[in-house]
Formats: sequence, C-alpha cells, structure tokens
Amino acid sequence: MVSQNEMIPVRIKFSKTGNLMYISHLDLARTMQRIIVRSGIDIWYSEGFNPQPKIVFAVPLPVGVESKCEYMDIRINSYMSNDEIAKRISDNFPEEMKLISVYTPDKKFKNIAYIDYTISLVSPKITSETANSILELFKGECIITKKTKSGEKEVNISDHVKKLEADFDGEKITLHAILSADSEKYLNPEHFIEGIRQNIGILNSNTTDEYYTILRNNMLMENLEIFE
Repeated sequence: MVSQNEMIPVRIKFSKTGNLMYISHLDLARTMQRIIVRSGIDIWYSEGFNPQPKIVFAVPLPVGVESKCEYMDIRINSYMSNDEIAKRISDNFPEEMKLISVYTPDKKFKNIAYIDYTISLVSPKITSETANSILELFKGECIITKKTKSGEKEVNISDHVKKLEADFDGEKITLHAILSADSEKYLNPEHFIEGIRQNIGILNSNTTDEYYTILRNNMLMENLEIFE
C-alpha cells in the first residue's frame, strides 16, 4: 500500500460562475469526485467501510456567489503530469466551470487570511450618498443580528472588513471588499450584505429592480498577496 507521504500532491484552481453559483458546497464536492473518477486520475481514496476520493477545498463558496478562484487539493498514487491532469479534468468540466491551472502546491490553505470580492448593489433607492454611507458604516460599528443554534445574537462585523471601496455610476454601487477568511473571524459575504440591509435600508424588497451580485476574485494571504 502506498503511504500518504509517498502520494503526489496536486492543486487544481478553477472558476465557478453562472447558474453553478446555485449549487451547494456539498453538491460541488460530489461533482468533483465524479469528475476525478471519470477523468481516470489515480487519486488517493479515504480508508474505511465506504472509501471516497480524497478532495480538500480551500474556503467553501456560499450558495449564490460566483468565483474566479476556487482551489481544491488532491493526492495521486502514481505520477501523471500536471498538463495531462489539466486536460482530463477540463474535458469533464460542466460548461460554467473553467479550469485555470493545475500545479504542485507550496502553500497551505491555512495561509489564506482574506478574500477579495466585487459586490454590485442595484436599487432605485441608491445614490452617491448611499455609497458614502456604506463606507462610513464599516468605518465604525456595523452590527447585525445573526441566528445561531442558541438563538439570535448581535455581532459587530466591521472588524472583519480589511478594506472597502465604493463606486456609484448612476445606476449601481460597485463595492471592492476584502473580507476576513480566517477560520476564527470568517465573514460570509452574505453577512456583509446583511449589514448593509439592516443598517442602510436597501435590498429589503423582493422586486426585480433591487438585487445584488457577489463575485469572489482572489484569495489573499496576511500580507494581501494573492494566494496561489
């Protein structure tokens, strides 16, 4: 039997956009397992009664968020070039999932400290003053009510926003937000939106003329360099 230390680590970077933003992380994991198996890659399986292809993801993507920077790690039992792995996986990807790169990792997922997002807000209520109000909100305290297993509690999420820029083009507000991805202080972008909803008073209606989009651009390390 090949030991874990003898297995070859492989990191796969891909994008997940369009309608695929609506599949859950669990569904994504299952999809990736099937893709790896169909690709004929000699992946390491977990041990136990029901062995599964061993796949580790970086930071799970919330439902409804698109991403240009998803990472997953696998280990393979026998050598295969990164180019060959890339071709096999790319050939089996669904239409709205694109392979970006396949390489040998030299950094650990625990080195990811922040995530860079582009968030667009559309509402007939917004103005340039709304953009300024959002910036001011996160300079101070942004309190949201979060539901937990033990009930509701108020949380200040401003401390989990590393950087925030806002631009109003006359129709929508575009936010460039760098949010904490640390396991202890992870800020779900949906909670960031909830902070705006609860404190600024937009995005509260169910009409089609008021909505938002979230795109994950890059994962960053503590020094804000792009994680690769």
